[in-house]
Amino acid sequence: MNPRSKYSKEHTAPWECTLAKEEKTNCKPGKIPKSEREYFEILSLCVLQAGLGWSMVRKNWTKLKRCYLGFNINKLANTDVEELLKRPGGIRNRKKVFAIINNAREFQKIKEKFGSFSSFLQVLKEESNDEAILKLTQRFHHLGKYSAEYFLHSVGYL
Repeated sequence: MNPRSKYSKEHTAPWECTLAKEEKTNCKPGKIPKSEREYFEILSLCVLQAGLGWSMVRKNWTKLKRCYLGFNINKLANTDVEELLKRPGGIRNRKKVFAIINNAREFQKIKEKFGSFSSFLQVLKEESNDEAILKLTQRFHHLGKYSAEYFLHSVGYL
């Protein structure tokens, strides 16, 4: 078990994670993503899910992935809000769509500076969990404290 973690129950999908339901003592960290796109998809999931029910997100995840260009970072970074709002199957919240596009651009900046998103997370491991969460909320749009904590947990960081 990750020495930084206090969680013990495994989950196979983000919406099964009990961390999101405030049962923090029973959930092991998620698996470490294998690609930048997987990290970005989980970050986008946290942005999209905030304020919505997990069942709605889970039920519509295939449509959401299609709407948001398969969470392809380069494609999203080069699109605009209006284009994504017109695509079928997406969440029509302008702030969330804006966040996904800007977060894709931020991912590109991180990759440029650190070589990869996982390298960026390794740098964050030098910080306390609270400081790492704060840095994510400052760097990414529409990502609050709880969503940032859930993201770090889901990618095996916490």
